[in-house]
Amino acid sequence: MSRRVLGQSRLCRWLFAVSLAIAFGPIFFAPACATPAADWNYRVRPNDTIWDLSGRYLKPGIPWQKLQDYNKVADPLHLPPGMTLHIPVAWLRLEPARARVIAVVGHATATLPGTAQAMPVTQGMLFGYGTTLVTQSDSSLTLEFADGSRILVQSNSELGLDRLSAYKNTGMVDTRVRLQRGRINSDVTPMSGNAARFNVSTPGTISSVRGTHFRVIADSATDEARTEVISGKVDVGNDKRHVLATAGLGVTTAGEASPGRPQSLLPAPALQCPVVPINQFPYEFQWQALNGARHYRVQVASSAKFEALLLDRVVDDTRAVIPDLGDGTYAIRVRGVGTSALEGLDATCSAISIDNHPRPPLIVSPQPDSRVRDTRPAFRWTESQQATSYAWQLASDPAFEHLLADQPQVTGSDVRPAHSLPLGRYYWRIASRDDTGKVGPYTHALPFDLVSEPPAPVPGEPKRSHGDLTLSWPAGQTGQRYHVQLARHPDFTRPEVDATLDRPEIDLKKLSSGKWYVRVQTIDTDGYAGPWGSVQKTRIPCMACRWAAAGGGASLLWLLL
Repeated sequence: MSRRVLGQSRLCRWLFAVSLAIAFGPIFFAPACATPAADWNYRVRPNDTIWDLSGRYLKPGIPWQKLQDYNKVADPLHLPPGMTLHIPVAWLRLEPARARVIAVVGHATATLPGTAQAMPVTQGMLFGYGTTLVTQSDSSLTLEFADGSRILVQSNSELGLDRLSAYKNTGMVDTRVRLQRGRINSDVTPMSGNAARFNVSTPGTISSVRGTHFRVIADSATDEARTEVISGKVDVGNDKRHVLATAGLGVTTAGEASPGRPQSLLPAPALQCPVVPINQFPYEFQWQALNGARHYRVQVASSAKFEALLLDRVVDDTRAVIPDLGDGTYAIRVRGVGTSALEGLDATCSAISIDNHPRPPLIVSPQPDSRVRDTRPAFRWTESQQATSYAWQLASDPAFEHLLADQPQVTGSDVRPAHSLPLGRYYWRIASRDDTGKVGPYTHALPFDLVSEPPAPVPGEPKRSHGDLTLSWPAGQTGQRYHVQLARHPDFTRPEVDATLDRPEIDLKKLSSGKWYVRVQTIDTDGYAGPWGSVQKTRIPCMACRWAAAGGGASLLWLLL
């Protein structure tokens, strides 16, 4: 062998040893030189034989005698327990593996290899290599692979499953996915064995790991790829160079350029997690500002595993409005976004309780800060489809420490106090009770003033109030707007009123009589539309019916005057 060839051989062995020393196997330096075939090592157990082990691990067509010769075993029927048996990776039985959808929120589709028609993705579906997954806006899904590793595919992303293989009975997997656009969050199970690998490629990079938590972004708008390492270490490379990023570092690659130098990620912001259940919405979640943060990403999930995102938003301020998600326990995490667009470490509130149902109805009358002249005023509200009855309270103070009336179970949509009230300022509130007896949160204190009757009006033409209706609901944050719909049917397929308002109330004129359904949606200052509130029901009385019942006397009186 020539000195030159000998030197190249030594160099290759040295590079291979270095790659093993940093626990990533021979994946980094494969383009530089061909490394010797790696072995998978098996520790012999009592009663193991070469014959049995060959049938369990070797590919069909490879005789057990080759394994015996390779390990220089004298007696194939008697292997000493504790002995290390070396099996070339190329001899191991390789089988296709599948990824399972363990959670999905919103609309996601999958296109199978050899087909053009995309299918909706649902929880529990299994996908093999060659599948392409696409998530739409406000959608996400989590895939679990053969070794328990998981990938959270976030909204507006496209992920291809390039290779899903498992070395039978060894625990080693070969997982390779391709992020064409969008962003993913990977939690990779620590791997053992030289052949195990987990690669995420983008149009410009490949991120290779053997057990870590990291994020990969393929930004189609800027033609950048970003890798953010939360724990462990990740090799980020392309055909120009490789960069090793450890926990707390991120790498940005522009187009087809070489990966940039690792940069420090922003630390986790300081959060104040709610210690009592949230029962008033919209709810404003806040955190402390981070030096160097241009934006913040806020994510909400149904558990601290963040298997599917119920909310995923980027905000400029140190606050975010959390929509009404329904009763239950949720997790929220926040991270800063730096000037380089790299996102920092997460701060997480892992067990936030929401106890906000059944939702209170909308208010019909008295409206907040209105004037009332009837000493036994009628308190009216809409009928929530979540409620079977209502709890109503009247007080002389906004804290409701001095109750004047307390009716815990009112049926219908109105109530009157039992006795006349003296003139003055009062506060009332209403809550819904569901069919299990659970009482939801009360509305805010609704003030009104009971004033004396005005002087008798001078006779003139009567004013018609047929079908007039004013509705109000709790105000949100400054700058928020409200989307209101009224329809004849609770499915709102053809709303007859569809309006966006700057104030938390709507004043409707000349609605036709009968049953109406109403719902309200909050629109945040950045245009984000939250979920619809619960469907409410109200009735517009038939004025002609009332006139007929009265014999038309009132109208006749006006005519005589």
